[in-house]
Amino acid sequence: MSVPAGFIPNRDPQLFYPLRSYVRVPSATVAAEYLAALTAPGDLVLDPFASTATVARVAQKMGRRVIAVESNPLWSWLARTMAALPSAAELNAALARLGDALKDDVPLRTHINRLYTTVCAGCREPTPADYFIHARDAGPIRRHYTCAHCGETRDDSATEDDLKRAAAFDAHGLAYHFAFQRVVPAENLHADRVRKILDVYTPRNLDALVTLTVKIDALFRQPRERDILLLLLLHLLDRGTSFYPAPDAPPQLTVHKQFVEFNLWREMEAAAHALGEHAPEPIGDLATSTADVLADQEPRAFIGRGSAKALARAVPEQCAALVLSAPPTRKLAVWALSYFWGAWILGRAAVESLIASLDAHKGDPGWERRWYFDSLTGSVDALAKLLRRDAYAVFAFDETWHEVIETLLLAAAGARLELETFLFQPRLGDFPRREFDSIAGDYRVVFSRRQPAPLKILAEPQLAEKIRTAALAAGREVLTRRGEPLAYSWVHHAAYTRAFAEGYLAQVMKANTKLAPNRFVFYAVREGLSEGYAHDLDHYETPERFIWLRSTTPRDAPLIDRVDDAVREILAAHRSIACEELQTVIYRQFHGDLTPEAGLVELCAAAYAEEHDGAWHYTAGDRGIFDPAGDRGIFDREEDAETEKAHALDVLARLGERMEYRIARSAATFDLIWEWDGEISHGFLWRDRARFDDLLPLQIAPARGYLVVPETRVDLLRERVHRLPLRADAFREAGWDFVRVPFAEQLLQAEKIERHDIQLITGLVPPAAGERTQLELF
Repeated sequence: MSVPAGFIPNRDPQLFYPLRSYVRVPSATVAAEYLAALTAPGDLVLDPFASTATVARVAQKMGRRVIAVESNPLWSWLARTMAALPSAAELNAALARLGDALKDDVPLRTHINRLYTTVCAGCREPTPADYFIHARDAGPIRRHYTCAHCGETRDDSATEDDLKRAAAFDAHGLAYHFAFQRVVPAENLHADRVRKILDVYTPRNLDALVTLTVKIDALFRQPRERDILLLLLLHLLDRGTSFYPAPDAPPQLTVHKQFVEFNLWREMEAAAHALGEHAPEPIGDLATSTADVLADQEPRAFIGRGSAKALARAVPEQCAALVLSAPPTRKLAVWALSYFWGAWILGRAAVESLIASLDAHKGDPGWERRWYFDSLTGSVDALAKLLRRDAYAVFAFDETWHEVIETLLLAAAGARLELETFLFQPRLGDFPRREFDSIAGDYRVVFSRRQPAPLKILAEPQLAEKIRTAALAAGREVLTRRGEPLAYSWVHHAAYTRAFAEGYLAQVMKANTKLAPNRFVFYAVREGLSEGYAHDLDHYETPERFIWLRSTTPRDAPLIDRVDDAVREILAAHRSIACEELQTVIYRQFHGDLTPEAGLVELCAAAYAEEHDGAWHYTAGDRGIFDPAGDRGIFDREEDAETEKAHALDVLARLGERMEYRIARSAATFDLIWEWDGEISHGFLWRDRARFDDLLPLQIAPARGYLVVPETRVDLLRERVHRLPLRADAFREAGWDFVRVPFAEQLLQAEKIERHDIQLITGLVPPAAGERTQLELF
């Protein structure tokens, strides 16, 4: 068995899952790849942070035994409930019965919808809104609805009537007090924190939630039907908050200037429909205990509440073939919300273990950091004892905070696990704004359990110096290997993985340092990288981004150029290749710290191929004439590269003639020149593929040079400009710029053209395009 070398992307369809933004939902495709590579049928697999049933479902289907536990009682209930969802018919029947229940002599669905009544601006009839947009402390300012009478869908400004209806709900009325008493811990412990959470709901949404809760409690006693409705209610507790800045945006745990107030009955119907249409396959014959799984050689699954430390007491040592999970969330605010939602759904007693997350004093970053470090290191240490020799622990997750990565690596080092692979993949175009800021990304981190080498612990000053030296060396190396300026996250991860590989993290975990281990390493790494500024580390900074680079020119070509070459070579060889297959081939070729950003492979492929039916189809030449009025362009005939080149030069020649320049072709460095008074004023060079380093040695002064490329290469070239700013700046300083033929054609249509109008068509996003990003992309 061998660890997959390349990055394994998440290829699951984006299906509905309650609280998706708060729980880590592992990818089934990622889980399947690691399970196939690192386990055999009948092996025992552990998921110790199972906020979803994904790993359990995939492992059992592949013939593995699996134990999935989660210490958070709400997440555990959610995972087990989602593991055995009823049919769409049962979901719809439960919702229909709830909707038919009477409230104030009308069906409940009608009552809840009426809470969100607005008046149609078209037919002037009352109708339920789908949602309102609220301004903070100012009430509704916009409304979205499909009129129940005239059928028109509209987005309108809120009316005075909408403001009055919203204000009619008592912010601290019966619904508020019902909710408070339902969730507040005994003796009103942490009452102020509970009130703050209640304040994230509008009075109208709180009224709807309480009304629905009362009806469910009163009418639904049968566990299966009740669980369906509680699952939907849990979704509404999320959607009813003011954390949504826009209808299609994920929730953000902050105070927004504007937020969305959803119609909660509409949200409940949509959730029931999504669950019914795309419910995951139920896990058959769920075990009732971990002992059942251990005693049975058949592929059974247990999903329940528990912790890694509890597993260590219930499962014999060295019996698991694989730990496959995602580390728990670092955000204490999410744990506080899970107490609130759990107390509402399951009752206060069920979530008593989460009460501490409500303690306002524990919102202190130092306490939160210590809490997370102690929790995760204890869990990983317990899990390591359960792994067989030569078994693996895989953590596949997305994350924004470096601190989670630091803690995971330190925890594994302290448990004397070996780091097999560390793969990080941010999204294309993501850059931090400040020097040490992190960027979000997907992670695939694999550890193994082997016989650890003897550990010699250095004195604290020597250990700090070793970490500083390793961090600087690793930072230099990753910048050299990728050949590009990088976000700090790349440099940070290189520093920590080097310190892990050289045994320094394990030493810190065993040493009695004055600072906590995580802080000790944190400061040593920062100091080591900061020392790099005195050597050959440097940075490039704008108001939008801060990136690290080497002051000496990297020997390796920029990664974007290498990926571009590889993609084009594969496309040319295959002519047609499945999109996923191309991605897999590239990720295996560029692995480790050369992992391409998410979207880079597709960006390169789109420059040379057309995508349809899940496959890339290579075209030897480019695909016709671009229409600048379109979004990406309209190609009405196949043209090879020479034909497009000839067309481009013809357009530029006609434009130069309109500006009264003398035109010459194939002159000196250029394919076309505009002359004035015997001197070259403007020169145009056609390149099928453009590399800055190829053009910089060309001497063109005092003329202005313009690079002309096929339209299908423009997006890729824009990405080069964005990620190679020093090369792009040197390109511009040497007298070069870009001209895009479609905008030259557009200018030709003008009745009058002045010579200075060439400024309107220069740049990858020229002023003629009307886009505001011109300054950055020249």
